[in-house]
Amino acid sequence: MEPRLGGPVSGDGVPPVDYLSWYIPRLQENRPHDLSQSGFEYDWNLDVDNAKMLGFWESGANPAEWVAERYGVDVDQVCVTHGVCQAISLAILAALPEDGPRVVGVEMPSFAVVSQCARLLGCEVIPFHRGPNPGDWRLNRDELLDILPRVGAIALTPMMNPSGEMMLKEDEDWLIEVTRDAGVNIVSDEVYLDASMGTEFYRPMYLRGENVISVNSLTKCYGLGPLRFGWAIGPAKMIQDVRNAFHNLQGMASAPSMAIAEAAFPRLDEALDALRAAREENLPKLIDVLAENGIVWSPPPIGIYGLIPIETDAVQAMAEHGAPLGLLATPGGMFHKDLSNHLRIAWGGDADAFEAAMPVLSQFLKSIQEESTEA
Repeated sequence: MEPRLGGPVSGDGVPPVDYLSWYIPRLQENRPHDLSQSGFEYDWNLDVDNAKMLGFWESGANPAEWVAERYGVDVDQVCVTHGVCQAISLAILAALPEDGPRVVGVEMPSFAVVSQCARLLGCEVIPFHRGPNPGDWRLNRDELLDILPRVGAIALTPMMNPSGEMMLKEDEDWLIEVTRDAGVNIVSDEVYLDASMGTEFYRPMYLRGENVISVNSLTKCYGLGPLRFGWAIGPAKMIQDVRNAFHNLQGMASAPSMAIAEAAFPRLDEALDALRAAREENLPKLIDVLAENGIVWSPPPIGIYGLIPIETDAVQAMAEHGAPLGLLATPGGMFHKDLSNHLRIAWGGDADAFEAAMPVLSQFLKSIQEESTEA
């Protein structure tokens, strides 16, 4: 079920996003103990005038200005999009050279949208790896050097999904240098990165080089997933290319989304404060449950999700042991086949609900261990 790389696709050849094909039906079951959400849950209670939601553009407001002000860039370095998934596709179109190879190197493990969308854009997609050996998430530099002469762009996720591990600064420094020298542009999916704001780990890649487009949204760190408000930040010329692609494929942004985002933007730091508080409250409870079940685990240094080892295939375990308990977590094999015996656990939910899920998770782990012993 890992992402499907390869050549250009269309029609019956368009690959499914196997993770979403698996996840959405289970999400719709409304299992009471949901540890699958990779995004922060936050009760915004926004007050938005209904009339403005439909007539937003009459105000003349420019949503790119809100993003530019928050991230300290010029307005012409920002293009607002409908969520980060759309931003990734648009950024890849802008990052590919006009007369260069239509080949994209993608970091693995990764979410299938990052890995597969370039195939729909007529590109071949080939991998390079970070890890995926738990405990060792260094960039495979030799592998990347091998593919650089063949690619027009690369795509990566600095705060990796599903591990939550940050790319090492020395790997980032090296990556910026070798891609610049090779004339290869970078698309950096930073939808989780704002969880690290104010720490040593906050290193937006648009600040690191002139060959980078960073994409982000209000989805994962700010608790506004259904809104689908995203953006791309990069050099003005490349962002104009993103904007041109957006106008061709989308036309205009959604007025209701823009109106709701306008109400949220002045308060975004509230959500980040709550995210940090959720980590401080919930994460120790998870560590205790894992320790009680003999699982030695070190959480990623920042963020609200991590990758937990278990003793069996996680898809099968969720079906046989998770579903009867009303438990939902995300199998790591959805992101890379070598992570099939791992679960992505999120701790960004409501504190009471998270605490209630901990004994259920413990029972789930005990059931797996008992089955393994019997076998």
